[in-house]
Amino acid sequence: MNLKYINKDLALKYLDYDIKLYKNILEGFKEQYTNLNFLKLEDSSFYKEVHQLKSLSKNIGANQLYKLAEDMNKNKHRELEIQLQEILANVLSEIEKVSIQEITTTNILNINEESKEELFEQILNGAIKNRPKKVEEPLEKLKTLKNLTEEEKNLIKKLDKEIKVYNFKNIVNILS
Repeated sequence: MNLKYINKDLALKYLDYDIKLYKNILEGFKEQYTNLNFLKLEDSSFYKEVHQLKSLSKNIGANQLYKLAEDMNKNKHRELEIQLQEILANVLSEIEKVSIQEITTTNILNINEESKEELFEQILNGAIKNRPKKVEEPLEKLKTLKNLTEEEKNLIKKLDKEIKVYNFKNIVNILS
């Protein structure tokens, strides 16, 4: 599906390809902004909401909305509030169309050789710092990849075995 207002690839990159987090942010965004009308807000509420919208729109990959909210927040003006409301409506409409399968497919297709290396690097850094989550998350991402060599598959199996017993020292040794 070709989306005009949401760039899933960019959003997933900002979120370190965390599909679950992206789904949660999309749901939260939809819940927060579906019934909000910026045109009816007083200035103090308006600018608080625009400030929040700026951050959240970047996280979901709604770049056009992000840039407009950023400008309105920075320059404290409401001249483009009608355009803001219209773009927000279009973003919300696209959120309804985005399926989880598409998000997952986008994620898998966009991880390339360099990203595999980055994921192994993240595992190493997490193991050095004794941080289980920083090892488990990139390891789970690696497991979903289709283009792994046999050597990489075996390496992932070894790492998986070591993380289950929280043997960070062995993980560091394996990856060094």
